[in-house]
Amino acid sequence: MASSIPFQITGTLTYPPDDGQPDATHSSSVSSSFTGESKFKYELSGSGSQVVDFGTIDTTGAKGILIEVASDAAAGVMVQFNGGGASGQVEVTPGGHISLGSPTATSSGVLSMTLVHTVDATVRVRLLG
Repeated sequence: MASSIPFQITGTLTYPPDDGQPDATHSSSVSSSFTGESKFKYELSGSGSQVVDFGTIDTTGAKGILIEVASDAAAGVMVQFNGGGASGQVEVTPGGHISLGSPTATSSGVLSMTLVHTVDATVRVRLLG
């Protein structure tokens, strides 16, 4: 992929700011462009870890990340960023997701990921860089 392709990540969080008040909407959006893309559907089995292949993402790291754990997984999947190990991992529970948007990737951004699992789970990963 030689040319730059635009992308946008948008999200909305809706909840009442205080008990008894009506819902308030908080929106967020990140726009950028990418030249490298990696996307995978991992069928994780049993207990172990899966290094995510960044493929054509260049050495400045990911600008857009979406990680989804299928709702039928028996337990969540731990995501380790940049070799963070157990103390730096984040759990994505069944039916959940993590998204990250960083319009300008830097050498301090997400350069690697590992999925750590203890049960069978289907995990979809999309990376843009």
